[in-house]
Order: sequence, then structure tokens, then C-alpha cells
Amino acid sequence: MSITSLTPSDQPIAHPLHPRQAASGRHAERMGQSPLPGPEKMRGLPLIAVWVGLTAGSWAVLGGAGYGLYTLVGSLLP
Repeated sequence: MSITSLTPSDQPIAHPLHPRQAASGRHAERMGQSPLPGPEKMRGLPLIAVWVGLTAGSWAVLGGAGYGLYTLVGSLLP
């Protein structure tokens, strides 16, 4: 046993994140093979539509908050 921990000193402290990562290691990543397939990336027109929608939504929220503050200040002032 180690003095600073309750684990035996012959066991590694850091465990792999995924079961396949222990078997494949970083060698597979260097060879261009990812241990786990990632999600398909969004490209082209759908990506632009999402960005435009998010931008318009954020401006709508900002405008609504600004108008709400404007009406609140206008109702408090004589």
C-alpha cells in the first residue's frame, strides 16, 4: 500500500475513460482510426440556418429584455 492513498502501489491510479481505450491506446488515434466514432458534423445550408436562427433568437431575447426594462423604468418615473 502507498502511504498517501488506500490503493496498493502496484495498481495504476488513472483508469481509462473507455473500455476500448485500454486496448487500442493512442496508437489507433495516430493511425487515423478513432477509438469511438463521433457524431456526423452538420455542414452547409442547415448549419447556416441554425446559426441564423440562434442569432435571431438571441436578438429577440435581448430586444424583449430591453423593452421590458424600458417599460419598467417608464412606469416608475412620473
